[in-house]
Amino acid sequence: MTNSLTSAAADVAATTAMATARALKPVLEHAGLDFELEEGPAPGGCRLRVTPSAAHPWMHGDVRAHLLSEGITAEVSHLEQPLPCPGRELLLTLPSENEVRSLGRLLETGLTELQNSALQLHRALAGMGVERHPNIQAVGGRALIDIGMFDSDAATLLYRSLGGEESVLYDLDLGDWHDHERFARELERVISATGPVLLVESVPTCGHCRGRHGGNRIRFDYLDADDALLLADTLHTLKARPAS
Repeated sequence: MTNSLTSAAADVAATTAMATARALKPVLEHAGLDFELEEGPAPGGCRLRVTPSAAHPWMHGDVRAHLLSEGITAEVSHLEQPLPCPGRELLLTLPSENEVRSLGRLLETGLTELQNSALQLHRALAGMGVERHPNIQAVGGRALIDIGMFDSDAATLLYRSLGGEESVLYDLDLGDWHDHERFARELERVISATGPVLLVESVPTCGHCRGRHGGNRIRFDYLDADDALLLADTLHTLKARPAS
């Protein structure tokens, strides 16, 4: 019995450690860093190979000392990049979950407002079961966030997460073009009720292409930093609300 409990506790600890390392990945991605991330030699830790960025001053000079000043213990190595991309890379070996979390918080301090909004929206969508990597794109001279296409399952999940009425879904066949267009209008209305005025477009898929591209999809308009953060906050708030 004791061995079973010990094994179960070890499994939970290992799962938590892996989740901690995985949570670091979107921070690195939204920071726009060139990196490779893998499990470290110690349980709960990780090994990070990253190209230094001017947006993160701690990556330059005495990196180990910079990290120690932030309460992060890490082994630091400098690697020379061969041609065709010469330069120096950092190899950081973090020994525990605490260091991994602390590094994530340090990286977040170097994010721009738009990068932070994209990261928070990524987390909010992941929290409701939709894996998305919001991308930052230049649109008409402005940097905006693109959350990409949603298939019917993901769009329905978003609709429900925002408090959309189930009765509306019962009356719709999302495989039908006209019903899918109606659903897009309903989703637009529900999102607008939370604050952001976001255009929602139905992208129909013909029967011939459905095998290759899936069913009808939803495309969202671009978001600025404030609207993305507002949508993320709304999703977090609604998820935390007790079920009625």
